[in-house]
Amino acid sequence: MSFFKSKLNIWLLVSSLIAGLLSLWLYFKFTQHVGDISFDGTVDSSDFELCGDYRVLQYYQVGTYFQGGKKAIKEKLLPNVNADGLPSNGLLTIRFVVNCHGETGYFRAHMIDSNLSRVEVPKQGLEHFGTLITKLDGWVPGKIQDDPMDSYAQIVFKIENGTITDIF
Repeated sequence: MSFFKSKLNIWLLVSSLIAGLLSLWLYFKFTQHVGDISFDGTVDSSDFELCGDYRVLQYYQVGTYFQGGKKAIKEKLLPNVNADGLPSNGLLTIRFVVNCHGETGYFRAHMIDSNLSRVEVPKQGLEHFGTLITKLDGWVPGKIQDDPMDSYAQIVFKIENGTITDIF
């Protein structure tokens, strides 16, 4: 009888460990998503605050938008933006958070050149684009059941011959 008792105890221990590991894996899988932006004191302003401790959602999940759409963004940014210090051709994506008050922060940049190779964006370039986007007044935060939510947004800049030719 003690033989079966020890086998049962080992089986229960192993199954408990497997259940615990599976629970941890599921927790990290559903709380951390590719592209999540965490606070980075070297580039982020401590003045910008998220409205909740929950996960930041994608703009298309909650309906975050800019009043007037991409056309209004283009009209406001195109005259003020420059591509100094960036490759002469490529696509620059600025990803950021729009909090529940319609404020922007936590800017991150990803750029590819005309050969689809990743290009490092200098810190001053990120600051330039972040400052311009912060000045955009008109972000409407997304909502779930009439509660404003924090969400991600992004703006893509097309650079041709050292000039920004399109924003989408």
